Amino acid sequence: MAFDLPKAIEMLSEAVKSGFRFAETAKNRQSETEIIKEKKKLKKATDIAEKIILLTYKYLDTFSENDQENFIDLINDFKKYN
Repeated sequence: MAFDLPKAIEMLSEAVKSGFRFAETAKNRQSETEIIKEKKKLKKATDIAEKIILLTYKYLDTFSENDQENFIDLINDFKKYN
């Protein structure tokens, strides 16, 4: 059986392409995993912020008028982005 150089080059080329495809797929999956982790952390932070808001609402009448207005503005901003 004779050595077929063009066939060997073609096979090597396919192996290299396959390696690059694998690396790209692994990179994409890692990025997706990081995004999922960040979304979970953001959800936890948002849940905590909502609890803080509810607790703070109980004492809103003790705030100065200016602080009450600022608090309400912040609540509205929070609702807009949540």
